[in-house]
Amino acid sequence: MCGARRPVGVALLGCIAATAPLLGQQTPAPLVRFLRHSIGLDSVQLAAVERGAALVKVLDTKNQRDVAVFGIITADIPRQRYVAHLRDFPSSLRAPTRPRFGVFSDPATAADVQGLVVDQQDVAEVKDCHPDDCKIKLPATDMKRLREDIDWSAADPQVQVNTYARQRMLEYVTHYRARGDTAMVVYDDRGNVRASSAFAALLAESPYAYEYVPAFQEYLATYPRGKLDGLSEVLFWSEDRLPRLKPILSVTHLAIYAPPDLPEATFVAGKQIYADHYFEAGFDLTTVIDRQTTGATPGIYLVLLRRSRFDDLPTGLFNIRGKVIGKLRDQMRTDLEREKTTAEALGK
Repeated sequence: MCGARRPVGVALLGCIAATAPLLGQQTPAPLVRFLRHSIGLDSVQLAAVERGAALVKVLDTKNQRDVAVFGIITADIPRQRYVAHLRDFPSSLRAPTRPRFGVFSDPATAADVQGLVVDQQDVAEVKDCHPDDCKIKLPATDMKRLREDIDWSAADPQVQVNTYARQRMLEYVTHYRARGDTAMVVYDDRGNVRASSAFAALLAESPYAYEYVPAFQEYLATYPRGKLDGLSEVLFWSEDRLPRLKPILSVTHLAIYAPPDLPEATFVAGKQIYADHYFEAGFDLTTVIDRQTTGATPGIYLVLLRRSRFDDLPTGLFNIRGKVIGKLRDQMRTDLEREKTTAEALGK
């Protein structure tokens, strides 16, 4: 049953599949059961969701280095129009906390990373990076090349580092497109962590399993093998800034899929393939579900599950972990409210 205590990703998809014949009703019963039993929402919170409020909750995780945040909000816009907006990547990827980003062409070109700038503090710290002793998440080979190839006595070390980072980003994306997970980075800043292994472990502990959209699961698991009709995807880099945290330079693989056997739902998967601070792995699963409204315009439920695995950050005096979790929770609410505003403006 939808209300059974299964992993959140599995339960959500089961609810969506069961919801299809009931979407003519306000707050479909299977979705209500999922929100009550799998997420733990009460009647007051469910009513707030139907009134248009953003509901955000930090979920329990087995691994203390994992953070899972759930969010839901409604918006008065037809799903097809909202998904069309999502597919306009140069527009939909913009955010107030994202001063810079770039979409990679296929094949990737130098113009795609022209706006990439390494933070000044990272430039100052990278020259002293060594395996197991680095404040930036990098492979040992890049640490060595940065120490040796950059002329640190020159007047323009930041320009040199920017040039190096742009070229390595292009190489990385090209290799990922050719080989998938086997090309993902190895982090040597604290031990030896394969980003692909961290991602697999993150999913294993609380899997966002696509049991009800197996073709999508197969595509994501075996990328770049195989194609799906109607799938839209993009690789992009971004610089994201949250208050009182270091800027995060990351690369993400984003895929949008509307399964033909679930015509009332669209799935959006975001997979982090690199981040220079905090996170060893990250995965977002957004589900856009048709919603019956009292007005003339159809609406949507926007359901977001965001899961991250981050470094073994301290929880004592400085409590960096607690700060990161708090920022992720606050950012989820901000993101949902911004998406609602953007969506309803598009729907007018």
